[in-house]
Amino acid sequence: MRLSIFNEYDKVLLLGEGNFSFSVALSQYNLNIAIVATCFETLPINDLAVKNIKILEKHGVTVYLGVDATNLSSNADLANKKFNKIIFNFPHVCSKMRLDLNRDLLQKFFLSAERCLEPGGNVLVTLCNGQGGTYLDQPPRRWNDSWKIKEMAAHGNFILKTVEPFFENNFANYSNTGFRGQDKLFFNQQALTHIFKYAGTPDLSNLKALITIDSSVINELSLTDSQTWEQVSNRILILKQQIVLRNYLIRTFYRSSYLLDEDSVAIPLRRRKKKSESNLVYNFVDIKQVRVRGGNGGNGEASFAREWCKEFGGPDGGDGGSGGHVIFEASNVVKDLHHVTTFTQAQNGEKGMNKNCYGKNAENTVIKVPIGTIVRDLDGKILVDLEEEGMMFVAARGGAGGHGNLFFTSDLNQAPKVCEFGGEGEDKQYVLEIKSMAHVGLIGLPNAGKSTLLRAISRARPKVAPYPFTTLRPYLGMVLYDDYEQIAVADLPGLIKDSHKDHGLGIMFLKHAERCAALLFIIDLSEDSPWKQLDILRYEIEQFNPKLNERPSLLIANKIDLPKAQENLKVLQERINLPIIPISAKMGINLAALLKKIRVIYDEELKKKESIQNSAENSY
Repeated sequence: MRLSIFNEYDKVLLLGEGNFSFSVALSQYNLNIAIVATCFETLPINDLAVKNIKILEKHGVTVYLGVDATNLSSNADLANKKFNKIIFNFPHVCSKMRLDLNRDLLQKFFLSAERCLEPGGNVLVTLCNGQGGTYLDQPPRRWNDSWKIKEMAAHGNFILKTVEPFFENNFANYSNTGFRGQDKLFFNQQALTHIFKYAGTPDLSNLKALITIDSSVINELSLTDSQTWEQVSNRILILKQQIVLRNYLIRTFYRSSYLLDEDSVAIPLRRRKKKSESNLVYNFVDIKQVRVRGGNGGNGEASFAREWCKEFGGPDGGDGGSGGHVIFEASNVVKDLHHVTTFTQAQNGEKGMNKNCYGKNAENTVIKVPIGTIVRDLDGKILVDLEEEGMMFVAARGGAGGHGNLFFTSDLNQAPKVCEFGGEGEDKQYVLEIKSMAHVGLIGLPNAGKSTLLRAISRARPKVAPYPFTTLRPYLGMVLYDDYEQIAVADLPGLIKDSHKDHGLGIMFLKHAERCAALLFIIDLSEDSPWKQLDILRYEIEQFNPKLNERPSLLIANKIDLPKAQENLKVLQERINLPIIPISAKMGINLAALLKKIRVIYDEELKKKESIQNSAENSY
C-alpha cells in the first residue's frame, strides 16, 4: 500500500484485522489525515483493550466500537459520516470460514461501503497473495478456489482500478494483535492491496472507460437504470460467447462438406505437438482367427443330511452352476482387433454342495469388437454382421450345471446315490474381419514411399527403411482438418506382381485394400518406366475383385525431388490420361494439395452415402 495514495485532509476508515497496530504505524508518518479505527466488539473485552484505545486516542485516532463491516450504517457514529478512503485489511489465510462465507462477507461489505464513501473516494482491500483471484495472484487459483473479490465488488457497483503489493516495510509495526488481543496467523509478505473505485450505475459512458469491450458487444448490450455491474458483466460474458459461436457457425457453413470447390475445401491442420520418441509402434489389426471355449458346468453333488436329531435326513446334494458364454459385442469404444486374444476361455460354473446348496453360475465373457465386424466360420461362411452398437453374438455357449442327487428323488427312490457331471462348454473357431478399415488406403509397390507419406501427413510412425517389405501389417494415421473432420489413412503392405495368386503377402494384402473406401496409387518416379507400376497395381486389383477399380482413386507420383523424376513425370503424363499429383513425401513437397484432394474425395463419398440414405428413407 503506497503512502502516496493518501491526500492531505483525507478521512480514512479502518476495518478488518489489526487496526490498533496499523493505526499506530500509519499515524507515525504525519500524513495529516483523519483516521477512524473500528472494532466489532461493543465493549472492551479486557484491560489490554482499554489500554490500546487510550494509546490510539493519544495519537489522534478516533475509535468506534460495535462496528460491523457488513453494515456500516447501523452504527450510530458512522450513520452520517463520509470517508475518502475505506481500508479493509484481512491478510490471513487461516480463517475457519468457508469460501462462500468469505465471498458473502465481501459482497455485503461493498454494498455497505457504497453509502459511506465520498464521491471520488477509494476502497482498499488487502488480502493474502492468491486469495483475491485476480491477475497478480501467484500461484494462480482456480475460478472456484478464491474469494472472487472483483466479482463481489461489482455487487456494490465498484470497479477494480489496480492491484499493488502491500509494501509491508511501510508498516513494520503492523502486527497480529488487535483490540481483542488474539493471535492470528498473518501473511503480510507478498500480500496484495486491491484498490476499487465507485463507478455508479452502469451506462455507456463509464462502460467504455472502465471495461475493455468490443464495439460489437456494445451494440447488442441494452442497459437499464436498475442494473448493477455484476449483471452487466454477466451479460457481456454471455454476448461474447454468442458472438464467437455465431462467427464459428458462419465460417462452418461456408466450409460445409457440400461445397466441393477447391477454394472452399477445409484446410488440413499442421501438427504442432512433437511425435513420441518411444519404440512402441501400434499397427492396425483388421482380421484375426480366434478360438473360443465356453465354460464347463459345475458337477452336481451326491450327499445325505447327517444331523444328530435326524437319523435318516435324506439326500441334500445341490445342482452345479452353469458355465459362462463367450460373447462378441459391437462397441464404438474399440477401433480394431488388436486387443482380441487368439484363445478365450469362459469361466466354469461352481459345483453343487451339500445342504441343498446350488453352485454359482459363471459370468459371461464379453469380447468387445468394432462396429462393422463380420464373424465367419473357418469355411468362410458369414455367420453374423455386427453392424450396430450393442449387437451381440454368442460365440461359444457354456455347459449346463449337473444335477445333484436331490433332483433324482422320487416316490420309488427316496435315497438316490447318483448325480450328474456338468456339461462341457462349446469349443469353436472363428475368423473376425472388419468391413471398413480406413477412408483412404495407400497402394503401391514395395519401397514406393507409402510409410514415409503416412508419417508426413499424420502422427502415425510406421517403420521406414531402404529395403522392400518394411511394412508387413497395415498402419493407420488420422489427418485433421480445421472444420474438426478427421480422415483415416491406411498404410498397406507393398503389392507385387501375381499377388492375386498369393505371391508375396498376396491375398491377405488385397483383403486390406478391400476394406478402404478410396484408393491412392503411389508411383515411384525414380524408377524406369513408372507407368508400368500403375498397370501392375490395377491388374492385381482387377484379378482379385473387379469392383475395387470402381472405387474413388487418385494417382500420386512420389519422389519428385530425385534425379530423372521430372523427366519421368512428363512421360507419365503423356502415357496416362489421369490427373497426377507429384509430391515428395520425404521433403514435404506439394503435400497440402494432396490433402485437399483427399478431402474432396472424402466429401464426395459422404454426399453419395447421404443421398443413398435419403432415397432409402423416402422409399419407405
